[in-house]
Amino acid sequence: MPNRNFFLKISLALILVGSGSEVMSQLSKKAQEVWPSIDAYYTINHRFRLYGTAGGTKLDESSYSDGAIGLFVDYFTFPIVKKIHSNYSHADSLPGKYIFFRGGYQYSATPPSSEDPFKESMIVTEADARFYLPWAMLLTNKNRFDWRINNGEFKSRYRPRLNVEKDLRTQYLIFTAYGFVEYFANFGNSAVNRFRTQLGVELRVTKRTNYEVFWNHQFEHQPEIQTVDAFGMTFKMYLVKKQKKAK
Repeated sequence: MPNRNFFLKISLALILVGSGSEVMSQLSKKAQEVWPSIDAYYTINHRFRLYGTAGGTKLDESSYSDGAIGLFVDYFTFPIVKKIHSNYSHADSLPGKYIFFRGGYQYSATPPSSEDPFKESMIVTEADARFYLPWAMLLTNKNRFDWRINNGEFKSRYRPRLNVEKDLRTQYLIFTAYGFVEYFANFGNSAVNRFRTQLGVELRVTKRTNYEVFWNHQFEHQPEIQTVDAFGMTFKMYLVKKQKKAK
């Protein structure tokens, strides 16, 4: 039977999630966009993992909205750097793995009645490397390429991202604070390049579920790209395939 600390931990987590919903309501009133999503990770073995995501965008003071769904395969390979903090815990990784490759497909679209309709099919290829920093912080260098068919037109872009995060904990709770900068470099059309920064917190609700809230700011790049502030929330599930015990 779960002990008393287990139920106390769950209760505190639910209170924080509820508080996060209240904060979400306040921030969403100030944001131009709201980004809700659900992510699921399914670890097959020490090398492979499936990743599925479903999310959307809702503009403030507008009827515009869109949605996206994607399915990806992650491949984890050997460490490329020495581990210097043995107690670091990261839900979005596998123990002892510091570099992984991702490939998959994502489909995005607006409702047929949208004021600015679009349909997009996208192949995603990505290579990520993680490096441990002083003070038990983690640096992730993401290198992502998007190969897109947007309303029948082929487009491609490169999305480098530098993410710094740190695990924090109290007696009952574990959470991760992070921040990143990301650049969208569109091949053949630099006028629509964009630069974004994001700050967020990911709370461990249970052993297999996390709840993340974040604030994303897009910098102005005239004349095509306007300043955008977005508030987002993501519910994450981490599942593991049960391994058969040897006889």
